[in-house]
Amino acid sequence: MFKNTMKKLIIIGARGFGREVYDLAKACTGYGEAFVVKGFLDDNKHVLNSFNNYPPILNSVDAYVIEKNDVFVCALGDVRSKEFYINIIKQKKGSFMNLIHPTAIVNDTTLVGEGVIIGKYTVVSCDGILGDHVVIQSFCALGHDFKVGNYSYLGAFSFIGGYSVLEEMVTLHVRASVLPHKTVKKGAIVGISSVVMNNVPEGFTVHGNPAKKITL
Repeated sequence: MFKNTMKKLIIIGARGFGREVYDLAKACTGYGEAFVVKGFLDDNKHVLNSFNNYPPILNSVDAYVIEKNDVFVCALGDVRSKEFYINIIKQKKGSFMNLIHPTAIVNDTTLVGEGVIIGKYTVVSCDGILGDHVVIQSFCALGHDFKVGNYSYLGAFSFIGGYSVLEEMVTLHVRASVLPHKTVKKGAIVGISSVVMNNVPEGFTVHGNPAKKITL
């Protein structure tokens, strides 16, 4: 019955995160019934040569011609690269699906965009907003009434409190925390194990407890 409606998932990026997303896809509800993984898109067609049991690299993002029933997800950790390659697929009229691990708890009052990736044992509380192409790694916690903008990335064990806001293209590295009612502006980066106690301006990189601006 699924012969003509089975979605063919294509993962953008075949590096380390891409391989993790492939494992996530196989664990998600509907795998093998509503969708299967067709393969990867990557500029380096040999990047999986030393690995076993992965689907093929189909082509580069630029060269790939979208076929019937293709859907996409982007497995790139860098938010700027992610936006760039997603826009290429969008220009080709490609569509994106969400991958949410079955152990993740996502409250049904939270709005979830397209192309969202959520890892295992993450808890997403009530009345929040997850923008398009947000990545939330495993063991994260998002408090009530939060907002996470498009393309943002939350590393494993990250926390954002109630009414906190991550604008577009924000990166939280592993174990970063954003206290309730705080805002991390567009393109900002919060370093590993850092605690955001004050609003972070656009484009800043902050680190420490409390998190302070650093110069890279």
